[in-house]
Amino acid sequence: MSAVSDLTPQMQGYVGDFMDPNNLGWLPYVMYFHPANFNTDIVSTDGSGFRYTVARGKRYSPATLNRGAVRLLVGSSTVFGTGATADRHTLASRLTENDSRDELWVNVGGRAFNSIQEFVHFSLYRHHLPPIKEVVIFSGLNDLVLSRLPSQLRGEHGGFFFSREFFDRLTTKKASGFSSWFKKDSKEVVQDEGVLPFDEQLQYTADLILRHLDSWRIVCAAIGARLTYVLQPLADWVRPRGSNEEQVIFAELDHQGSFRETYRDVCAVETHKAFVERLQPGVAAMGVNFIDFTPVLAKAALPDQWLFVDRIHFTDEGSDVVAKLLLRELNQGELV
Repeated sequence: MSAVSDLTPQMQGYVGDFMDPNNLGWLPYVMYFHPANFNTDIVSTDGSGFRYTVARGKRYSPATLNRGAVRLLVGSSTVFGTGATADRHTLASRLTENDSRDELWVNVGGRAFNSIQEFVHFSLYRHHLPPIKEVVIFSGLNDLVLSRLPSQLRGEHGGFFFSREFFDRLTTKKASGFSSWFKKDSKEVVQDEGVLPFDEQLQYTADLILRHLDSWRIVCAAIGARLTYVLQPLADWVRPRGSNEEQVIFAELDHQGSFRETYRDVCAVETHKAFVERLQPGVAAMGVNFIDFTPVLAKAALPDQWLFVDRIHFTDEGSDVVAKLLLRELNQGELV
């Protein structure tokens, strides 16, 4: 038996029908989004593909809101809630449940999105939303991972997942299929021309995030919403050794040639430090609140606390811990 399937059986709910290309929404500019009106015990989405927030006896999403001002949680699969056993255990749900101000947090996370997809997707669906008090972007790792793509795939606006399939389909009429969902072939990428040295990947990623964050800043200033950028944590950045469950899962994933083998340089603690050094000054210069969540979580995490289902996504307990810590960090600033 597989330790991953034994310890995290809910992960099967995020593949299969949910990731079937025939069920995905294909959107202009953004490319793809989650299946609409998808409903299982693990994950459910509204008519536009947004995951429901479930908290305080309520269920709501961007397309189903019928109340006053809300707070948005923006990001990719970690914000979407990959790894949660049910909708009520996503970050947005736990933020709502733990927010003493009785505020609603809306999940606008898009699985596998990069920073420009996060922004463009919001602009496509902003008309669904009531007034917005606050936008919290919990992101960063996808942009860093994608920075290692060759120049012809990064283009002017940064790389995106499944770009090879996308460009293959533009240049040929052959349907390439999507057996490579979330598969990164590092050997193929490294052999391509235009791959940046790793230190340049860090600067490139920081510049790209700052460019897209400045667009968020302009929009949030116009609508009167507070904006915070949170650099999401990676398990290897948080602590050298996780819980027993994490060690078992990570070892099995590594044996399968998963994230750490492909992105060993990204996992290094020195990478986190260098990335923050490049990113934080630019965020501060544009007057946006910045939270590096790695030291926040590292300080609070107990040695035997099972926080991650893999190196990026949280367990139910991990989401609850992160939500409480995030509320504390946000509330240290000016409340709105």
